[in-house]
Amino acid sequence: MPELEDVCANLREHSAMLAQSSENQWPNTPSPVDEPVRSILIRGSEIIRGAADLGVSENPTALAILSRQLLELFISLHWVTSSSDRAERYTEFSLNELDRLTQMAMKDGLLSVKEIAGGADATKEFLSERDRPQKGVSIEQQARESGILHLYQVFYRFMSLDTHGKSKTVIDKVKRSELTLVHLQAVGAMSQVFGHTAILWLLHRQRPTNDKIRELLGLNSKAV
Repeated sequence: MPELEDVCANLREHSAMLAQSSENQWPNTPSPVDEPVRSILIRGSEIIRGAADLGVSENPTALAILSRQLLELFISLHWVTSSSDRAERYTEFSLNELDRLTQMAMKDGLLSVKEIAGGADATKEFLSERDRPQKGVSIEQQARESGILHLYQVFYRFMSLDTHGKSKTVIDKVKRSELTLVHLQAVGAMSQVFGHTAILWLLHRQRPTNDKIRELLGLNSKAV
């Protein structure tokens, strides 16, 4: 399908542009928000590149799952640019979550800590000395706090059906191609608003309005 191939090529090009943008030195005084923005930007570029690969192989099932991750990243991106405190919290999410999951597994007896000398179990002692890990901020709460809850409610929730295996798997060759193109177009729209938001912050220290976000997503001017 020529149109599908063109969309995939455009996504690869945009992915490369976003990856480069994450490394550019922008003419602004450094901000604590910059690091998480660059981190989210490079991750988003990789997801978009992966979407292009899935498009070529006409895999709408996996593409739909990847699409939700891109929307999730955009919500986080919009959230971290709204406050330096939120940006700082975001940078701690991964380690805090790793700590939380590790402690849970230890409490359930699935992981343990052994003493170097003798190999005695020291899990209880280890846990007693650890602070309770901070919980992250849910995507729903990030969307609410950054003023784009409507995107979460209308898009993210419905996209979760594919992620959790609660939608029909399309195997018909023609329908599969058509659905692949639909998902690629959605990824393309999200990649536009994703890149615009990140570069707008890095270059101008500004955030897009909700009207601009809807425009880039191809929606009308009214709240969805």
